[in-house]
Amino acid sequence: MKLPASAVFGIFASPPSRGNEQAFPSEPRLCRELLSASIAMGMQAYVFTAADYNPRTQTLFGSRYADGAWERQPVPLPDVVYDRSFCRSAEERRSAAITLARMGEQRRFQFLNGKLPGKLTIYQALLEDDALAPYLPRTTPYTADALRNRLPERKSGLVLKPAAGMQGRGLVHISLAALSGELLARGRTGSNRRFSRSFAEITELSGWLKPFMRGSAFLIQPYLVLRDIENRPFDIRVLLQKDGSGAWKLTGMAARRGESGSLTSNLHGGGAAISAGRLLETNFGKPEAERLYRKIHTICGHTAKRLEDSFGRFGELAFDFGIEPSGKLWLLEANSKPGRDAFRQIGDDSAMKLSIERPLRYASYLTNRAAPTFVSAESAYDLVQPQRSIAIAARLRSSNVQEVHR
Repeated sequence: MKLPASAVFGIFASPPSRGNEQAFPSEPRLCRELLSASIAMGMQAYVFTAADYNPRTQTLFGSRYADGAWERQPVPLPDVVYDRSFCRSAEERRSAAITLARMGEQRRFQFLNGKLPGKLTIYQALLEDDALAPYLPRTTPYTADALRNRLPERKSGLVLKPAAGMQGRGLVHISLAALSGELLARGRTGSNRRFSRSFAEITELSGWLKPFMRGSAFLIQPYLVLRDIENRPFDIRVLLQKDGSGAWKLTGMAARRGESGSLTSNLHGGGAAISAGRLLETNFGKPEAERLYRKIHTICGHTAKRLEDSFGRFGELAFDFGIEPSGKLWLLEANSKPGRDAFRQIGDDSAMKLSIERPLRYASYLTNRAAPTFVSAESAYDLVQPQRSIAIAARLRSSNVQEVHR
């Protein structure tokens, strides 16, 4: 089905790093697939960066993919901007914000998706909802005193994670050795390298953590044992997107399983995606797997609505869930810039296709309804009803950013 030709779809990407100009755009496969789908839908689309807009001449250059190469050319200003930028510095963030603001002054546009705030702010907003609170791990800001006070609360220990972290980087599991009484710390550095250390007392640990954190804010959570029957860490990633009617739909679901001994299941840290339905049924049996699937589905719809009520309109959201061996379900992360790699890994072509087409259809919906620019929250979350069979659930699909601890 073709969309109105008046819908102009701009994919806002990060600029290539200096000396690596060939690495454009930062998500080449996603951008190519979006551009290809836009042509089939009769929609104009292109990729652009902050450097592509000239405020003096009020002209914008965009890149399109043709004959195996990216071609940069003058393009009309967008009706809808799909922000896929991942800024590497404060200067890049500032440049991006200024560029988009100046473009908006010249011609009004809408963002396809909103931006979620920090993890602690999200947690506090969701905690106010009685229906969601039981699924949220207790989260508090890190201080040396808070760490000391919370250490005895769980035998499995605590986890420290960056308040603005992603891909499992900077994650630290802290536990107390039963025999020696030493404090054990293991995890991943900011460069994603594994480490393991021991400390005689908490003051020594706190002293080591100070340079490790490099002045960044960290959070404290309980260490949750979220492992499968092979003792490998796993989580369930669910992708929700709005369709051409502005309603929330479940696009896909996938399980991500980490390496044995790893704290995380993220794909960037050596994890791999597998069918969520198959993993749930193997680990919990068919009846419990179906119950978990239905519960995850319900929580996703409720959480999407709550986040929109708190932070404004969104076009797509991903949620990460952990499940303890007892079947206890935890909502671990919400992500407003989800990737799609897990869909490819599990061979879910249907979910992959939907994940590309739905942003374009939702962009057309935004353009045609002529709503105010990114101010009101959408209340619709007409999620597809869960299928009765876990075999069907196994075909439902998913994906990337902030990851989970084990």
